[in-house]
Amino acid sequence: MSGKPLPQRLRLGPVELDRYLAGQLHGLAYMRRLRAIEDEEARHLRELEAAWLVLAEDEQDEAAFALAWRDIALGWDFRRINELIASHNAFYAIEARVPMNPRTGSYARRWKREPYTAAWILDRLPPSLKRARELREET
Repeated sequence: MSGKPLPQRLRLGPVELDRYLAGQLHGLAYMRRLRAIEDEEARHLRELEAAWLVLAEDEQDEAAFALAWRDIALGWDFRRINELIASHNAFYAIEARVPMNPRTGSYARRWKREPYTAAWILDRLPPSLKRARELREET
């Protein structure tokens, strides 16, 4: 069979090769990284909600609850997920082949993610004893 080109159906072009590799490697690097970011976010939300509800049981005063919850939010460790996001922001456009406008040098779509901070926590789980107790009663 040497010297003869492969039949058309056996040749892999760039799109087919990406799909083949993604299947073999459980996704391409950016796909695995995005999945890791989603998994980390879900883990943080579970742990934060549990801490929020425990604090709501322990604190009786609204002001004390708000202060304690802000302290927890400020001290929360987002190092691992923020490292994943920094990696995502650095490599996603290249790995996912995001189209670029040759005139402006900017990408056709926005993909960068913001790092996780205390503000992210307080947006989802506000320093409100009333809201925490309402959620606890619902569950």
